[in-house]
Parts: sequence; structure tokens; C-alpha cells
Amino acid sequence: MKNSIEVAPLQGACGVQVTGMALQDCSPEELDEALRLVAEAGLVVFRRQCLDDSDLHALARRIGPLEQSSRKVCLSPDFPEISYLSNLRDEHGDPIGFPGSDTDYWHSDQQHRENPATLAVLYCVAPASSGGATSFVSTDVESAGLDEATVADLAARRALYEPASNHDNAPRVQVSHPALLTGRTSGRRYAYVSDNTLGFTGLDTDASAELKKRVLTRLLQPSRVYAHDWEIGDLALYDNAQLLHRREQFQGRRWLKATKIFAPQDIFAVPSGRVVARSAPVAPSAV
Repeated sequence: MKNSIEVAPLQGACGVQVTGMALQDCSPEELDEALRLVAEAGLVVFRRQCLDDSDLHALARRIGPLEQSSRKVCLSPDFPEISYLSNLRDEHGDPIGFPGSDTDYWHSDQQHRENPATLAVLYCVAPASSGGATSFVSTDVESAGLDEATVADLAARRALYEPASNHDNAPRVQVSHPALLTGRTSGRRYAYVSDNTLGFTGLDTDASAELKKRVLTRLLQPSRVYAHDWEIGDLALYDNAQLLHRREQFQGRRWLKATKIFAPQDIFAVPSGRVVARSAPVAPSAV
């Protein structure tokens, strides 16, 4: 990257931050280097960006094809591949986006899809007055101290997922994904397991719950978690194949914009999903 661009570790166990780079004006070479930073660090936070929906859409399309949000309520009116995460309302009193404000589950975006778009962008328009951080944690099994017997168990299994009850813009299918992924660039191994994991192939309910608890207990050690306190203009680009994240509870008004991007497979590990069952239809949204 150019000399005016600075890269520094975040104050946590994963990720880096970049300053001095205007993403809407970045060269192809700079964007390639940014993607390789994501492949290495999992999370890259770009400070002081200024992007409208058109800019954000164009930037994301430069990285790869886009996937729509799993919730219809949060789609941008002009770009349905951009979702609004906000408790703000429009002039008619209708929500402009998904209004959740409580502490979320630890998850990896798009795990409930057969072919998940594993790269994601979060862009801060308005941070909450209190709380509202997004917490991230690496699923690197070595740095988490996961024992080799457990890693081997994950490598032999697939994890099961299905859409949440409010995912009214996603196929109603149950899917399986490899429970262990290997980074194309780093070669590191990542547990593809989250709070949303329903179970594992070849294990009954109790054994699946025990394996899930064993893995998440190691991954979610407090010392490994980085909580990003949003500032206006912050943009986070992250790889869901090697991170978990969640929204922390907040008060006041908050507005983030998000995109889901199909990752370049020559750089990133991409889960190979399989449909294993059909799920029940979603009831009409009450939001």
C-alpha cells in the first residue's frame, strides 16, 4: 500500500485497522492488498470512510458478486444487496432496517445458505449513544488451544444449519457445511461452528451439544474477543469463514449498512454446502 496508508493491529486478538485509504478511490492493486489483509487477519477496519449506497455497492461489486440480506425488512430501497441494520424510522413511521438492539448470538453470516457469501462489509452511518459494539473472535483452532482430538472430530463432520424464524428472504432449507475449514492463503484451520449450529453429522443430540460446547468454550475465551466500538465512517471488511461476531446490546439510535459478498475462492476458504432437508415456511414478519 502507498506510504500514506497505515496498517496497525487492533487492540484485541484479531484484525488490523487501516487509515489513510479512501476505499471508493482505491486502485485495483490496493484493493487486492486489502483483500489479502482480510485473508490473513480475518478482519480489517478502515477508518474515516465516506460512502453513500451507490459507493458502497460499487466497492462491494469490485470484490465479488453480492447476496441479498436474509431479511426483507432491511433492504436498501435502491440497492437490495445492501441491508440496513437500524432502529431508525422513515417519515411514515416505518422501520428503515432491521431494528434489533439486544445482544446477538455468536454467528457467522450466511451459514444457513447452501452457498454462503462469506465476505461481509459493515459500514457505520450513526453509532449508538451507548453500547452497540460489534464483537469479533477468530475461529483459528490453534490459537484457541483446541486439542487435536477435537480438531480431528470436526474435520470428520459436517455442521447443520437452517434459517432463523425471521429470515423471510432466504430459502427454507436445512444445510450442512464442513465443520473445519482451511484458509487458502494462511493455511490455518478454522472451526466453522457457531451458536447457530444445530448439530453435527454422525452424532446424536447430546453428543452434538457436547462437541459444540467444547469448541465454543475455547473459541470464546474473553481474551480472544475484539469488541469494535463504532465511529462514524468506520468500515469493517471481514471473512465469515474464519470469524464469529455478534452485536452487543445498545441504547439510542444506531445505523449500520451491510453487504454480503461471494469471496474469491483463490484467496479465501469457502464452505461447500449441501441441502439436507426442507424447513418449515416462515410466518409473515411482525416487524
